[in-house]
Amino acid sequence: MTAPAAGQVCPPRRYTHTHVQLFRFSAVSWNAHRIHYDAEFAASEGHSGVVVQSTLHGEMLGRYALEWAGPGASLESVSWRNKATAVAGEQLTWTATVGAAEPCDGGVRVTLDVSVLKDDGAPCVTGHVELTRRAARTSP
Repeated sequence: MTAPAAGQVCPPRRYTHTHVQLFRFSAVSWNAHRIHYDAEFAASEGHSGVVVQSTLHGEMLGRYALEWAGPGASLESVSWRNKATAVAGEQLTWTATVGAAEPCDGGVRVTLDVSVLKDDGAPCVTGHVELTRRAARTSP
């Protein structure tokens, strides 16, 4: 993989979250708020479906950044701001642009400007992911 450069656009990733995924994520993250797993309750709160957890958005930002960076990459930090609500079954798209790429010991430290976009292109989440890409090691 070539070295990343500021301004480089990462390939987008389209995905959806399922009701089961949101229920399971609530369980493992100890998030008992019913809007994340009970569709009837979510509707009574004015939502069109069960709501994607803000922390699941953060997990997806980091997951796709690491996938883009390739084997040996390590996640340094993830920060984000929720801009709109997303619900189960809604088509979302992870997008990222390299904001900075600085050489560091044994690799390159990359800052990505990331977003999760709704199907109409409106931002659902915006943020930054910092990671370190290490050069692949070869055996003699």
